[in-house]
Amino acid sequence: MTKSGNLIHRPVKRRTVLRGIAAAGGFAAAAPYIGYSHAAGEDINIGVLLPFTGSQGAYGPDMRKAADITTKKINDAGGILGGRKFKLFFEDDESSPTAGLAATKKLLEINKCVSVIGIWGSPIAMAIKPVLVGANTCMMVSGAANAITEGDTKGLVFRYQAKATNWGSGMAQAMVSRKYKTISILAQQNAFVIPMIDPAKKVFEKAGVKVLDTVIYNPDQPSYRAEVQRIFGANPAPDAVMCLGLLTDFVSIVRETTRMDAKSKIMALSIMADAEGQFLKAVGPEAAEGIEHFQPSPPLSSPSYKKFVKLMGADENAIFLFASNTHDQICTLAMAMEKAKSTESLVFTKEIRAVCNPPGELVNDVVEALGKIRAGTKINFDGAGSSCDFDAQGDQINRSYAVFKIVGGKQVLQDVIKEPEVAL
Repeated sequence: MTKSGNLIHRPVKRRTVLRGIAAAGGFAAAAPYIGYSHAAGEDINIGVLLPFTGSQGAYGPDMRKAADITTKKINDAGGILGGRKFKLFFEDDESSPTAGLAATKKLLEINKCVSVIGIWGSPIAMAIKPVLVGANTCMMVSGAANAITEGDTKGLVFRYQAKATNWGSGMAQAMVSRKYKTISILAQQNAFVIPMIDPAKKVFEKAGVKVLDTVIYNPDQPSYRAEVQRIFGANPAPDAVMCLGLLTDFVSIVRETTRMDAKSKIMALSIMADAEGQFLKAVGPEAAEGIEHFQPSPPLSSPSYKKFVKLMGADENAIFLFASNTHDQICTLAMAMEKAKSTESLVFTKEIRAVCNPPGELVNDVVEALGKIRAGTKINFDGAGSSCDFDAQGDQINRSYAVFKIVGGKQVLQDVIKEPEVAL
């Protein structure tokens, strides 16, 4: 681990500033176009499925902004394939698999999108995966459930996020570093969370940390009092509790721990304990004080991430956990289509690793990358959300993870953990 200072996660003042900032323009011109048969000016329709309402609705706006600004940058620089421009079609998945499925069908059948990206929630990704794969359409997700990339995906599914199993082991490593001797696990029953548990337990076992209890609860319960009492009220109580779930259940859980004056420390997922400020707003600073939370993170000190923050018009210390993934998805589409000279998913997806993985000249700017692709240079794109390295199944590897702590009503970055690099 490396100490990273007291950066404030998603500062409130930045949200106010962003409302008044226009999308960046004046980017470098694209390299000359030679030899494509596509008609200049013919739009390339891209579907962007995001949560704007419902329990996950806090994440959609910044992801949309990132998609819009990155697309503008590419289009202003001349587009791809001889002047073709991306045209984005946004749909609200309403944080619901049913709504997400209906929106996906609209993007395919009405908007004629050649790819659907964004896709934040794992249940939504699982619901729409058969439709997109069946339609031979590229699917780029920020969901973590292992099953998203499993099975026969025809090479069309790419995950811009760490797999759930890697979340579990990474979070356990962070808890081990806190020198806790006993741990209990409180987890929601869902396809995203459950795969985290066994890898976490293996890390605890290897480190000599005792797991006292594991309680699995159902989503949307009217009360979590019994589960909280069992975990936090045990005798002896655990030094710390690993909480795995979503925002709404965690709000109820923390209210129960406050009521019973529980003493165990808490480390939760950031989507529970942050959610763009929604958790603090719901429980208040006093109840939230001292809670730590964990999340796959962009490479915060990398030139690529710093360039993205500037593109978003944000404070240099701003932390975008998901918007940077959407930026990378748009960039990848442009680079892969340019290299493949095609907008057909079954064709251009075969070039994604060719433009993103090593070996190749390291590039962190999409316009520069497109110019090098046209010149025949082998590139290795370094994204804003991650290094954008993919394994054979479409899963990202070599990611970073961040640990935050709620202090005085603010989200303070504590540590950045670098996942061990995997040979490609």
